[in-house]
Amino acid sequence: MGLTWIGMATPWFPDSISFLIILIARITMPIEIYILIGTTLLPILLLIWMAAFSELLYKDKQKKILMIFAIIAIIYELIFFVLFFLDAKAYIGEYQRYFQVEFKEFITLFDLALLVIVLITGIIFAKKSLSSLDEKIHLKGRFLLAAFISFCIGAALDASTGLIFTDLFGISNTNPFISIFVVIIRIILISSAFEFYIGFMLPKWVENLMIKSREE
Repeated sequence: MGLTWIGMATPWFPDSISFLIILIARITMPIEIYILIGTTLLPILLLIWMAAFSELLYKDKQKKILMIFAIIAIIYELIFFVLFFLDAKAYIGEYQRYFQVEFKEFITLFDLALLVIVLITGIIFAKKSLSSLDEKIHLKGRFLLAAFISFCIGAALDASTGLIFTDLFGISNTNPFISIFVVIIRIILISSAFEFYIGFMLPKWVENLMIKSREE
C-alpha cells in the first residue's frame, strides 16, 4: 500500500523537479526526461496496486490477476518506448506551459483506463470497510472511499485539462483561468492524500472527533 501511494504521486514528480531546476538553473527540464519520470512507472504502479488489492481481498485469484496486469504492463512499456524513440513530442506529449504537459492519445487513454481500474477496485476495497460493524473500520472506509473518488476525479481533470479547454472550448493555453483551474485540481489531489492518510492510519484526534462527537 505504501508503494502504491508513492507510485500514485509519480505523475507529479517531474513538476516538482522541473520547478527546482527552473528556480536554481533558470532552464526547463527537457521534455524527454519529464516524460520518462512521469509515465514509465504507471503500469508498474498498477501492478503493485493489484498485488496489494488481491492480497487483501482475492488471495485465491491473485496469480491470475497479476498475470493479466503483468501482460498489460509489458505491452504498455513496449508501445511506449517504440513511440518514445520514434518521436516523443509527436507521440507522447509536449509542454504547453512550464508545469503542464499535454499528453497524446496513447498516454491519456492509458491514464484514464488506469484511473477507472483504481476507482472500481478502490470502491470495492472501501466497501469492505464500510460493511464492518466496528466503528473505527467503518470510519476508515468512509475516508478511503472519499480518497479514491477525489484522487480519480482530480487526476482525470489534471490529465485532460488541455483537451477540455483547448480542444473543446478553444481557450488559449495562456489564459489565466486555466492556471486557476489547475490550482483547484491540485487542491483536490492534495485533499485525497489527507483522506488516504486518515483512511489507513485513523489518527486519534480524528477518531475522537468523528466517533465520540457522534456518540454524544
